[in-house]
Amino acid sequence: MKPPINKAVVTLAIGDLYARMGKSTHPLMKNYSEKVNADFIIINDPIISKATGLPAKYEKFQLYDILSRYQRVIFVDSDIVILPTTPDLFKLIDIDVFAAVSEESFSGAKLEKEVTQKELGSVEWSRPYFNSGVMVIPTSARELFNPNNPKLPYWAAGEFRKQHPTLLNDQPFLNHLVNKNKVEFYELPYKFNHTRAMPGSNDRFNSFMIHFSGASGHRYGERLDQIKLDSNVAKNPLLMKLSMKYPLYRWLADRLNMYFIFYLFKKMQRQK
Repeated sequence: MKPPINKAVVTLAIGDLYARMGKSTHPLMKNYSEKVNADFIIINDPIISKATGLPAKYEKFQLYDILSRYQRVIFVDSDIVILPTTPDLFKLIDIDVFAAVSEESFSGAKLEKEVTQKELGSVEWSRPYFNSGVMVIPTSARELFNPNNPKLPYWAAGEFRKQHPTLLNDQPFLNHLVNKNKVEFYELPYKFNHTRAMPGSNDRFNSFMIHFSGASGHRYGERLDQIKLDSNVAKNPLLMKLSMKYPLYRWLADRLNMYFIFYLFKKMQRQK
């Protein structure tokens, strides 16, 4: 008899944009969940917003309820392509450890650490500033996602946000809590969350999870088109092999596809 599944791979897809992303990325996530013997859950109902009035950007806090039903969760943003080469994160990370990829050295981490401590209280910041697009979360860290945290409404809609228009939403808040609560933290290699801030976009298929964060994703055209193209590569063993082995092939393929050519044409038309 098979052991009961007490793990889940969870993603968030609220709104038309993320539903469209999910048409490309969710089948790959489902394949991965089957590979690691976990349930696959798509959060697509704005339960938090309905219950608390918080913006839909905080629906990630539905993980609080999910973690009451599962021992461990891998959370993955819907704009992430999980490649078939991705190893089992549940086996790589100890059962009671929170894990994520650091962006301490290349993002707006410094500003966000300063703002969170000014607005939410000073903490001993000993963990690296992580990207919340990929997280391995044990049930022992469930309280991080409590939607009834009394400081969450202030963080979501405080007047201070007008002074910091680029300030992110859940990510700085979760980082602050991880340090405040001294959550045991493991820093994942960047290959588990390869954003456009990382060097070597041509080499991205040698990573495991490609994250198309930001409006332009990985630089080669419209974000949705890039997600679709990379998802198609992930589903094709030959294209995967070529992309992994030959960076020049990947460089040419990124620039010679019809989506990117059309994108450049539209961009030139707008500049006239």
